[in-house]
Amino acid sequence: MEGKNDQPSNLINFIIIGLIILSTYLLYSLTLAFYKSHQIDIYIQDFEKENERIAEENKKLIEEFDYVTSDAYIDKILKQNKGLINPGEDVVVIASTPLLGEETNIDAYQLSNKNLQNASNVDKWKMFIFEDNPLR
Repeated sequence: MEGKNDQPSNLINFIIIGLIILSTYLLYSLTLAFYKSHQIDIYIQDFEKENERIAEENKKLIEEFDYVTSDAYIDKILKQNKGLINPGEDVVVIASTPLLGEETNIDAYQLSNKNLQNASNVDKWKMFIFEDNPLR
C-alpha cells in the first residue's frame, strides 16, 4: 500500500519542481525586460542630448549665415578686398613701418631681441630681471 501514497507524492513533487522552473523562467524574462527597457531609456537620453547639441549648432550656423549675408558684412568685405568707398567716407591709411629717419621702440626691441637669441637661458633671465630692456 505504500506504493499508492508515493504516486500522489511524486506527482506533487513534479508539479512543485515545474512551478519552480516556470517561476524562475518568468523572473528571468521580467529581469531581461527591465534591463532592455533601461537600455532603451539610456539610448533615448543620448539621442535627446545629441538633438540638443545639433539644435545649438544649427542655431549658431543660422546666426552666422544671417551675419554673412547681411549688407554690413558684404560692405565690410568689399571695403577690405576691393577698396570700396561709400559716399561721404574718408580713407585713412596707417603705415605699418616707421617713416625714414624715425627711431622707434620697435627698432630697440628688434636689436635687443637679436642679442637675446644669442644669449643663454640664464643670461636671458638675468637681463630680464636686472637690466632695463624693452621686454618688461
